Amino acid sequence: MFNFIKQFITKLTEDRYFYLKFRLILFNTFFAIIPLMIVVTITYFWIYEIVHDEFKNNLRWQMEETRHSLEFFISERKSALKFIVSSYPQEYFSDEKKFFQLFSNFKREFEGIIDMGIINSNGIQTLYVGPYQLKGKDYSQTEWFKEMTLKSDYVTDVFLGYRKIPHFSIIIKKEMPSGGDFWLLRVSINMDILQKLISNLEIGSQDDVFLINKQLILQTNSKYFGNALEPLKLNIIIERESDRIKIYDVELNKKQAYIAYTSIRETPWILLTTICSKPYAKIPTFFTKEVTMISLLSIAIIFFVITTSINNLVNRVRKADHEREIAIANAEHADKLASIGRLAAGVAHEINNPLAIINEKAGLMKDLLEYGDPSQNKEKFLQLVSSIQDSVTRCKTITHRLLSFSKRIDKAREEFNINEAIQEVVGFIEKEIHNKGINIVYEFQEDLPKITTDKGQLQQVLLNIINNAVDAVDIGGTIEIMTRLSDKNHIKISIKDNGHGIPKDKLKHIFEPFYTTKKKGTGLGLYISYGIIKKLGGDITVQSEEGKGTIFTIEIPVYPEVEEIK
Repeated sequence: MFNFIKQFITKLTEDRYFYLKFRLILFNTFFAIIPLMIVVTITYFWIYEIVHDEFKNNLRWQMEETRHSLEFFISERKSALKFIVSSYPQEYFSDEKKFFQLFSNFKREFEGIIDMGIINSNGIQTLYVGPYQLKGKDYSQTEWFKEMTLKSDYVTDVFLGYRKIPHFSIIIKKEMPSGGDFWLLRVSINMDILQKLISNLEIGSQDDVFLINKQLILQTNSKYFGNALEPLKLNIIIERESDRIKIYDVELNKKQAYIAYTSIRETPWILLTTICSKPYAKIPTFFTKEVTMISLLSIAIIFFVITTSINNLVNRVRKADHEREIAIANAEHADKLASIGRLAAGVAHEINNPLAIINEKAGLMKDLLEYGDPSQNKEKFLQLVSSIQDSVTRCKTITHRLLSFSKRIDKAREEFNINEAIQEVVGFIEKEIHNKGINIVYEFQEDLPKITTDKGQLQQVLLNIINNAVDAVDIGGTIEIMTRLSDKNHIKISIKDNGHGIPKDKLKHIFEPFYTTKKKGTGLGLYISYGIIKKLGGDITVQSEEGKGTIFTIEIPVYPEVEEIK
């Protein structure tokens, strides 16, 4: 894995086309995925809200069902008791045997009945059937007895009473026809039946459901907030008289939770549930898995399409660059040959002079051999031979210089002195410079370090710029060539002329291909020169003012990284 990463980084830093592919793929994939992620995110939250609302509706429906179950449980027993009170003869409520028979029948039909009793208008229980000794007990001071003086039926809170076990009672009032007297039929039901009824509400292991009364006293046991008949250990505000189902968000134990509650009609109870497990969060999990799979598949398709497209595009760019490099190389060679053509006249003149000397000296030697004594003219012969050798050496130097400059494959780095290289370039065109009476002024820094670069290509650039300067100046003009060390690793070469200059609107196009200010020219010279200097790791700039002249400045590194042209 480490080797793969190392190879990837190496290729990324060294192969510019691979780097271009990587950037384009990364950029396009990123911006292609953004809309997908936006749609997925919006869809997720949309579905989340739908499921969230669905959960609330489901919770509301379950609360409604549980409330109806409790109300039906109470209503059914109240109706049965009212029927008993209104239909059975009076002896069933005064005779113990018949009352016991009545209780047995009622208990057999209705679940959860513990005992049954008759209480007179003074609050004394005159008849009792059940497992406790409660006959004769006085209930006149209880809250429910006081309520029954004004009501015809009543359901009590869960309380302990004389039996010390949590229970509640359903009480039916029987008015006597004479004197406004009454008696009460009371049935007691164990609290466990309420716990069983509310347990039908489907909740999670972290959730809770229980009954409270309007004083926030627990009527059934709670998992987390206390046991029956204890104050509710939960700080909430409840609309006690509302029978609508209320659902709202709260924070329980530093977690988001729901609380839902509703009043149970014709009872003092409120059904309350707390939802901490967030079962609605499980439903989007299935959606998340499906969306994740679709998103990953979409990303894979996007990545494949982008990678394929960019790979084809970059390959075309690579091919076009290769063709452009070949075209530029050919243009460079053509420009070099054009420069050589310009040099031909001067070079021919330079070669003709030593050839004429050779011819003259050879003729004189021939005359001395034919008409003189060789032994007496030995010293003269040696002088003539030496002159011929000097002329041959001069021809050799000129032709070698020309061949070295024009040779197309001569593209290798070498160490040389930049001042000497400039003087050598000027030597190529010194005949034309002399004919126009141009004054060449050298301002060379003598202690410049030798540079290592492609001498042939750098000289081609210098020749192009100096040639342009020669063309720009009038007869008797001046060209100043200056070199200096700009920093420890860069040498600056400045070529200044006092020619016509370049208009400001044309100056910005000076390095563009096929653009020229000359009447005759290809417009490739400076374009090629710019490319060569950039390839050698340097920089080239131009300053010009119309009517005052032009300054070309070349900054070249002492040890550049030369890009090989293949």
